[in-house]
Order: sequence, then C-alpha cells, then structure tokens
Amino acid sequence: MKIQYILLYLSMFFWIFPAVRQYKTELFWYFLVFAFMDPLNAIVMHFTHIYLYPIFNFLLMLSVLWPFKNKKSIRILTAAILLLLLVSFTEVKFFSIYLHLLIHLIISYFFIKRTFIFSANSGKVNFFQLFLLLEEISIILKLVALLISLKTGTIYFFATGTFEILIAIFFTIYKEDNTKLQIDLRNA
Repeated sequence: MKIQYILLYLSMFFWIFPAVRQYKTELFWYFLVFAFMDPLNAIVMHFTHIYLYPIFNFLLMLSVLWPFKNKKSIRILTAAILLLLLVSFTEVKFFSIYLHLLIHLIISYFFIKRTFIFSANSGKVNFFQLFLLLEEISIILKLVALLISLKTGTIYFFATGTFEILIAIFFTIYKEDNTKLQIDLRNA
C-alpha cells in the first residue's frame, strides 16, 4: 500500500511540470487540469469524502473540445456529458468509471482527429501527438482493467503509473511545435 502512495505522489509531482512547459500552447488547459486533478481530488477526498474526478474529467474534455466550441454537435455532446456527470453524483461510483471511460474515449477521438488532420495537411507525423494518444489509451486501458477485475486493475495501475510519469517527463521536455518530433512522410 505504501508503494501505491509513493507512486501517486510522484505522479502528482511530475505532472505539474508539463502544465508549466505547455503554457501558451493550445493544450495548456489540458495539461493544467491534468496537473491539478489528482492533488485537488486527494485533498477534497481527505476532508469531505467527495469524489471530484468526474468534474475534472469533464474539464479535461472541455479543454480538448474548446477549439470546436462553435459547432452544434460539440455543444450537444458537452450537454449530454454534463447531464451524465450530474447523474453520476447521484449513482454509485461504479457508474462514474463508465463516465470516465466515455470522456477519455471522446478525448482520444479528438486527438486522433487532430493527428490525422496534421498529417494530412503537413505530410508529417508528430510524435508529440502520438504521445498524447498513448497517454489517453493508457488511461482507457487502466479504466477497462478496473472494470474487468479490481485485482488486475490494481496491478495495471502500478504499471501505468510508472509509464505516465515517463510521459509527463516527455511533455515537460517537448512542446507540440518542436520540429525534432516531426517525421516527414514524403521523404520516408
């Protein structure tokens, strides 16, 4: 149990740096929500036993959807997720795992779309975007593992916790516009 707390605190510490590094980028709010999600939830849970992850995941989704805010489908999707969020506070925590999963699937979809649009327009692959997808897929797999088996989910939590610290270090070093992370597909 002690290792779990050490891993959690290390992860909280390392995810602060990408938010600082990504300041003034399009994904700043995404990284900022990630940086404060675990620490604020831990503090609130300690004092009030209120589980805030559904709210933070909703904010995470909004940070990704913000560039699309004028589209009607995005507003409908956001309203539907907000409604599910409200329902999740009245239902069991188990339902909130499904909501987390849904939100991270939506975020993954938009990261995939963003990656394909960038590649189609520039003829390049950006490893920063691939790492964003890898982070989201890691979260999705962690949630699925928790749904399937609590024991397997706990083991997977340790494995992905270490992996997510390494991804946080990557996002601390690199920004999305770094040309060293782009491979030109036309010359490959």
